[in-house]
Amino acid sequence: MVIPCGHRVLIKVTDITEFDPVYQSARRSGIAIADSHEDHQRKQAGMDKGTVVSIGPTAFKDFGGDAWCSVGDLVVFAKYAGKVVEDTDQTKYVVLNDEDIVAILKDNIVTGK
Repeated sequence: MVIPCGHRVLIKVTDITEFDPVYQSARRSGIAIADSHEDHQRKQAGMDKGTVVSIGPTAFKDFGGDAWCSVGDLVVFAKYAGKVVEDTDQTKYVVLNDEDIVAILKDNIVTGK
């Protein structure tokens, strides 16, 4: 179990194959895209969207108001921010400073890369 400390937020990064329109279109068509492991890792490293899993005890306190995101929110965070960590079941997360969360995605908003 990964627990964020202090002003940090734990994010489960969205898998590029679940979010990218090219991968989605290929999946709907029954086409499997064969990326090399290195290509997939590079594309995944640039992913800047994920779901808030946990919020540290002092997150958002320095900003004088309520938290601007909640557990379960799909958020956009600063690209290449934070520290990638792996849980005991090999699930990958990123631990971010609270200020690295830049937006909450609601409904079916399409964002650029």
